[in-house]
Amino acid sequence: MVAAPEQPHVEYRIDLIERHAHLVTIEARFPVGGGDVDLKLPVWTPGSYLVREFERHLQDVTAISSEGKLLSVRKVDKATWRVDAREAAGLIVRYRVYANDLTVRSSHLDDSHAFLNGATMFLYTDQKTPARITVDAPPGWRVTVGLPEEKPNSFFARDYDELVDSPFEIGTHELLEFNAQGKRHRLAIWGRASVSRTELLADFVKIIDTTAALFGEGLPYDDYTFILMLAPNQYGGLEHARSCALLSSPFTFHPRKKYEEFLELVAHEYFHLWNVKRIHPDALGPFDYQREAYTRSLWVMEGITSYYDRYLLVRAGLQKPEKYLEKLAEEIGKIAGIPGRKRQSLEESSFDAWIKLYRPDENSLNSTISYYLKGGVVALLLDLEMRARSNGKRTLDDFMRLLWQRYGKAGQGFRDEDVQPLAEEASGVSLNDFFDRHVRGRDELDADRILRTVGLQLSAGGDEEEAKEPWLGINTREDGDSLIVASAVDGGPGVESGLYANDELVALDGFRIDNSSLKDRLSAKKPGDIVTFTIFRRDELRTVEVTLAVKPADKFKIAPAVDATDEQKARYEAWLGAPMPTGDEE
Repeated sequence: MVAAPEQPHVEYRIDLIERHAHLVTIEARFPVGGGDVDLKLPVWTPGSYLVREFERHLQDVTAISSEGKLLSVRKVDKATWRVDAREAAGLIVRYRVYANDLTVRSSHLDDSHAFLNGATMFLYTDQKTPARITVDAPPGWRVTVGLPEEKPNSFFARDYDELVDSPFEIGTHELLEFNAQGKRHRLAIWGRASVSRTELLADFVKIIDTTAALFGEGLPYDDYTFILMLAPNQYGGLEHARSCALLSSPFTFHPRKKYEEFLELVAHEYFHLWNVKRIHPDALGPFDYQREAYTRSLWVMEGITSYYDRYLLVRAGLQKPEKYLEKLAEEIGKIAGIPGRKRQSLEESSFDAWIKLYRPDENSLNSTISYYLKGGVVALLLDLEMRARSNGKRTLDDFMRLLWQRYGKAGQGFRDEDVQPLAEEASGVSLNDFFDRHVRGRDELDADRILRTVGLQLSAGGDEEEAKEPWLGINTREDGDSLIVASAVDGGPGVESGLYANDELVALDGFRIDNSSLKDRLSAKKPGDIVTFTIFRRDELRTVEVTLAVKPADKFKIAPAVDATDEQKARYEAWLGAPMPTGDEE
């Protein structure tokens, strides 16, 4: 337990008695008065770059003075409540928040637990004063949060930013404690986890140790909390300075492939405690919770982290290099299958995250590219390019350490325009052509050339039969018994022939189809064949003739190049920590 210094602060009390109605009741005592007081709720949460309008779940706002007088409350904009506190020495506000959204960026309350994201819960004033939070937990429930605990179920945040950065897990969750790098760690598990706790914690320690070794100065915290929520068909994570929230399936621990994907999630959010929570562009802190924070460097924050999340598993001995290369080949194929890569650069994708990434529609495939997906591959290529141009003396690790030393430790943000100069300073070489092509530009990835610097070769990965398969150029979804066009690929035969997103596909060449039979019928065709679709478009029956085409290459494989030099093989081993396979190995 720790004692917080006595100073003006907000007192929040959380009541979960209405958990069957998913309603969290909060009483907040503000040390303000003597005039109008504006109380605000964030419209977004750091780490998730979309205005989510959390205020829509807040209800039943009332206010009284510290002397017990009822005060007038009126809403002045979508997320601001103005209290007439002219005759009040202090202010007591009560309200409820509907919490029934099980994600890491929102809040969820039911009969088994409460996961509370501060951005969805806590009203604030512009002073953003320190806060004490007391939880009235149901009998038998425990409270787990990354904040210092003053006494049982009572915690202290030094300011509002720290409060928002500290999600609560409240319930009968399992709580495991372990040490890593001489620091205390906790893992809170809500839901069923069919995995050896000993092995799970050992893998967490490997991730912590490997990440700490990269930055080279131990851990930038006294204690750290992992909150793991397990629910079917769920996946996600959100980073915080002294904790992270993880959401995955109860079946994520088997088979090994799924488990490694879960470990990637753990590594991703943990790496963020450096890259985002402490190393960040100046737009990402301090925060304005009422409006967007624009930056062209989200590819640095999320793309580089997406590179390291899996790469760290290889370095920690948790994933074999060949599995890593298989996943890399898959990602290069995914990028090749997204026409939007030609229309949006990484910097543009970063800047437009607020209106595009989290709001996909049927045309997103054709107009956007993810700074996670492409950013992760570009980060890998940047690492290999730095190694090649510096003759193996510099790597992306040096760039991350420079960012940490100059900005993370100093508590300062960097400017978007400083990213390339910092990468060049860290590597000692010019990278202007690389940034022009891969970061600011929309050129195709120079992946094959760069992979060859470590003795690897990128080639088409589909077999001959796959190459002969006809391509329709649409993606479909099932809606009950209906087969719907979810999206049509720009330049594909579907678009060229006039199939639209949201068309209902009824029949192919006069025979009724569903998702399975569509694939079977097309497998009997070949590129160049003309097929006739019967469709419903806005309930009107129509026919559309489509000339099938050859699908552009979107499957690749990465393998040792037959002409790899000794220098390239040595660079491969320095990168992935193992000798390059000879080609005779299974």
